[in-house]
Amino acid sequence: MNITIEKILEFHDLFPEEKEIDISSVLKKYSKKYLVLSSNVLSHNYGRAYIPDKNNTFFSSHSEKHIEDLTNRFEQLTNISGQKIFCYCTTKTSLELMRIVFSIPINDYKNDGDIEDFEYDLFRVILQINENLTSFKSSNKYDLATLSFLNFFIMNDISGQDVRDVFIRQVQYYSILSDFIETHQDCTIAKESLYKNVGITKMSDYAKTWLALIALDFEYQKKQEKGCPAIDLNSIQDVDGTLNIPVLDFLSINLDEHIPYSSTEIKNRDNNVDYRVFRSRPLIKIDDNKYIIYCFPILVERLYNSLFFDLKDSFKDAFNFYNKDFVEKVLFQPQVLQCLNEKITSKIYPSREMILCGDKIKEEDNQPDFYLRENDNLILFECKAIRINGELKDKSDIDELLSILKNKLYCSKENIDKSRGKKKNAERVGVTQLVQQMKMIDADTFKWDNKIPDEVAYYPVIILEDPRFVVPGLSYIINSWYKQLIIQELPGQMCHPIVVMSIDMLMLYSHVFKAEGFHNVFGKYFQNTVRYSNNDVTWTFDPLGDFNVFMQESYKLSPKKKLQLFEKYKNILVKQTQ
Repeated sequence: MNITIEKILEFHDLFPEEKEIDISSVLKKYSKKYLVLSSNVLSHNYGRAYIPDKNNTFFSSHSEKHIEDLTNRFEQLTNISGQKIFCYCTTKTSLELMRIVFSIPINDYKNDGDIEDFEYDLFRVILQINENLTSFKSSNKYDLATLSFLNFFIMNDISGQDVRDVFIRQVQYYSILSDFIETHQDCTIAKESLYKNVGITKMSDYAKTWLALIALDFEYQKKQEKGCPAIDLNSIQDVDGTLNIPVLDFLSINLDEHIPYSSTEIKNRDNNVDYRVFRSRPLIKIDDNKYIIYCFPILVERLYNSLFFDLKDSFKDAFNFYNKDFVEKVLFQPQVLQCLNEKITSKIYPSREMILCGDKIKEEDNQPDFYLRENDNLILFECKAIRINGELKDKSDIDELLSILKNKLYCSKENIDKSRGKKKNAERVGVTQLVQQMKMIDADTFKWDNKIPDEVAYYPVIILEDPRFVVPGLSYIINSWYKQLIIQELPGQMCHPIVVMSIDMLMLYSHVFKAEGFHNVFGKYFQNTVRYSNNDVTWTFDPLGDFNVFMQESYKLSPKKKLQLFEKYKNILVKQTQ
C-alpha cells in the first residue's frame, strides 16, 4: 500500500534563530476583514501549497524588500535538509488562521500595518501555525502506527480527503438520514425544533441551499481564478429560490462576531474546539446578502456530519438512539444486505426480514450487530458511531487519545456523559465484544446460528460510521489489543486479524463483496498486510495496513466511474429537493 507522510514546513525550519512569534499580536496590526478574505484565498488557492511554485506564488511585488532574505533562508534550508520543495500551507493551516482571527475581539484590530509587510507577516504566521499544530504531547515514545494514526486523524481529517468522495458519502448518508428524520416517530420533536431553528418547513429546504452552494463553489474552482469567491445574492439570478436566506444565515458567522478561543487555556476554548463553530457554520456573512465559503471541505461535510449535533439536544439519550436506531439499524445493516453473495452465504443474522421490516426487536446480550457465515467462514460485525471530544483533538495528547480510543473500541470504563462518572462494571465494546462472540461459538453457545461446522475460520470486523477515523495506523493499534486477548481467550484457534473499515466502503464496493464474498476480499487484504506463522494461527500485522486504502488501490474506481457516482448522488439529492 502506497502511503506518504509529509512533513509540513514550520517556523523554526526557516527562522531557527528567532523566538516563537505571538500570532495574535502580529494579526492585530491589520484589518479583520482583510485577514478573513486572505484566509479565504488561502483555503481556496493554497489548500496544498508548495515552495517553490512559479504557478502559484505567495509573494507579490509588495513584498520586494523581504524576498532576498527569504530566498537565502530557503537555499540554506534546502542544503541542510536535502529537500528541494516544501509544503507550507494546508487547508487546516488556513482554517486555524481563521480560528485565531475570530478569537480576537473586533476592537483589538488596529488596521495600521504596512502593506509591504503584510504578506511577510502572514507567511511567518502560517509557519508558526504549522509548528503549533504539529506540537504533540506525550509521556511515552510511540511506534510508527500510533504516530501515523495521530498524523492522519488530527492533521488530515479536513484536508486529507478527496472532496468528491466526501460529497458522495455526505449525500449517501444524508439521503438515508433525512428520510429517517421525516418518518421516524421518535424524531418528531427533534424535527420540529430543527425546522424552527433553521427557518425551514421541510428537510429539502436545507439540502437545496447546501447543494446550490456546492455547485457555485465547484463552478468557481473550474474557472481556476485567483481571488476570494463571494456569493452575492444581489447579483445572482436565483429564479428558483434555491438559496434560502434563513438557511444561509443559519449557516453563517457574522464578520464582526467574536468567537473566543485560547490556545493556552484548554478549558476556556468555549465552543470552537475542533473547529466546532466552523463545522456548524461554514459561511461568513461579510455584508447584507453577501457571503463567502471560507473552507470548502467543511461546507461539503456540513450536509450530514453536523446534523446530529443540530438534533441531539431534542433526545433524552441522543447518542444511544443515533448509534443504535439509525447508524446500526438503518445505515449499516441494510447496506450489508446489498453486499451478500447468495451462492456462498449460508446464514445471516439479523435476517433480511428483520432488517427490512423496521420494527424494533429486543436485543440480547452479546448479540452481534451482524453475523454472516460464508461456507466455513464466520464473519462477525460490530458497528460503531464513535465521537472524539474536540478538546482532546485540540490538545493533541497522544496518551489521552489512545486511552479514549481504547474506551470506545476495546473496553468501556467511562460514560460518554462525564457527569455520570465511571461505570461500576467495565462494558465490552468493539474488540472485546467480537472475542466474546467467538468464544461463544467455540463453546457451542452462540444462539444465532445452530449449524456452525466444527472447523471454522473467524473474520472479525469493526465497522465505523465516520471514515475519518479509518486511517493508516488504527488497524494496527486495534489488532495489537486484539492479538493479546485472543492469545488468552482462544489459544490455538484460527482467528484472523480484525478488519477495520467504514460504512461507505460497503456502499462504494458492494459489487465487489457481492461478486467475491467478504472472506475472499478480506483474504486478499491479509495477503498484503499480515504475515502468518507456520501453523497459520499466530500472525504479525503491517503497522500501516489499512483496509480502506487497500480497497481504493485494489479495486480502483476509474475517474469515469467516480464522476458517474458523483452525478448519480447529485441527482438523487436534486430529486429529493424538488
